[in-house]
Formats: sequence, C-alpha cells, structure tokens
Amino acid sequence: MDNSNNKPHIDSEFQEVWDKAGEYTYSFESSNDQAWEKFQAGLKQADTPKPFSIWKNTQQIWRVAAAITLLAIGGWAFWYNQQKTAILDQGNFATVNQQVKQITLKDGSTITLNSNSTVKYILTKNSRNIELQGMAHFEVAKNPNAPFTIKSGNNQVTVLGTGFDVRSYNNKPLQVSVNHGKVRVEKLATHSGTLLESAILTKGMRATENPHPKTKQESIFTVESNINIDAVQWREGTLSFNDAPLADVINAVEERYNVQIEIIGNAPKGLRNNQQPTLTAEFNNNQTVDAVCAVISKALEIPLTVVK
Repeated sequence: MDNSNNKPHIDSEFQEVWDKAGEYTYSFESSNDQAWEKFQAGLKQADTPKPFSIWKNTQQIWRVAAAITLLAIGGWAFWYNQQKTAILDQGNFATVNQQVKQITLKDGSTITLNSNSTVKYILTKNSRNIELQGMAHFEVAKNPNAPFTIKSGNNQVTVLGTGFDVRSYNNKPLQVSVNHGKVRVEKLATHSGTLLESAILTKGMRATENPHPKTKQESIFTVESNINIDAVQWREGTLSFNDAPLADVINAVEERYNVQIEIIGNAPKGLRNNQQPTLTAEFNNNQTVDAVCAVISKALEIPLTVVK
C-alpha cells in the first residue's frame, strides 16, 4: 500500500488543529487571572494610609476623660456620704431610784443622768443626736460642725457648746435651765414636726413648757431670767438644796425616788399667795424618801405625804 500520497494531507490537518489549540484560553486560566488582579488590588488598598482625624481622636480622648472624671466624682461622693453618716459613738443608758450616772462621750461631752432616767445617743461627723427621758445635765464639747440636739417627745433642744439641765419626765412639763453658754429650745408639732415656738436661753435663764395653752396667743414656753442655778444640786449623787423654792424641792425628790408628793390639808397661807418658802439642806443616798419628806416638813412647817 502506497501511503506517500496521503501524508501531506494528514500533516496539514494536524497543523491546523495545533494552531487552533494555541489560540484557545481555558476557563480556569481566565478565573486565575481575575483572582490575581483582585489580590493585587487588595494589596494596593491595604498599603494606602488612612487619613488621620485630629478632631475624631480628640473627641475619643475627651469621652474617656469624662467617663473617668464621673467615676471619680461618684466614688468620692459615696465615700463622703459614708463618712458623714458613719457612727463615731453611740450608747444607751438608764438609771433607777437614787442612782446618778455620768457618761463621757467620745467627743469629750459629758452627760450626768439623774435618777429614773434614760438616754440614748448617736454621734456622727456632722451630728450629735440624743434622746432623753427623765433628767440630765449636759456639758457639751464645742463643735460648730456637729450640733448637739436633744429630743424628748416633740420637744427639741439644740446647742453648739454649753452646760445646761434638761428635765423631761413623764407627766411633767419640759424644763431647761442654762448654767453657761446658749441653747435653743423648740416645740415641734406632734405629727408634722413643724416648728410651733422657740426660745433662746443664756446663762441663768430657764424655760418651762406650758403643755396645755388655753389660747393660741398664750406662749408654749415660760422663760425666767436670773434664776438661782445652784438652787438644786444632784450631780454628785447627794441631793442638795440652796435656798430652793418648795416647788423645786418637791420636784427633785419626786424625780429621785420616782414617787408623788402631796401637801396634806390646805396649802399654807404663803403658798396660797404664791410666796413659796425655800429650803437649804442636803440629803444622801442612804436616806429613804419618807425620812427626806419628814425633814422637809419639819423645816418648812408644811405637812407632806408620799404617794407611792
């Protein structure tokens, strides 16, 4: 078989196929080119520096600073309030018949508690609050930043530094006597706490409550000046009278022994004319209330009886 005539024809067909194959671009090659172009574009974008904004960064700094400042102020306010209300000293004391107790507070103030009395106190940085039932003498350490306030029922006594007596027994009117310094006595409304009346007392003055004013114009407190502040002494344990009016004598004995004392029969002529006799005497804790009343009756020629 002679193949010489067919060979040129086969070569020309193969060449044509080969040339066409060289001109063809495969699909995956096209995709790779696109991917490479995207990759190159991403690199260029990453290399491009972002513009710097002073205003934007300053705003961020101020926001952080403001947050830190608010946090610091809040922490300080919390600490300060805790300091103001933190209890520095507190106590609760009571006495019985013929007992006198002296209490020294951490601020240097002293409370001398008379017989049959109770006192409760709480001291903070900005306040010194005392609740009293009965009678006590106060020597108050000066502290203008922490008023010394005594409450008894709806009566209130406020002082910054002074010495005074407060009597507030059950069924007896409030009485405040000032030895030295200045105090303010206030009557507050029972439910609302509204101030009804106040009085300023200085050395040698005494305010006595009128618990049942007959008219709105009648004063709640009767204020006396130049009183004998040494008329009744009880703080050393003994009961001493120095030219003390009979009414003060009877009150002092009643408070010491927790009794009621009455005058037998009709009041003497002097008492009916508001001329009270006075007593100078001293009684110790070993004497009974009957013995004390017997001495008073004999000295003043006024018969007394004890209602126990």
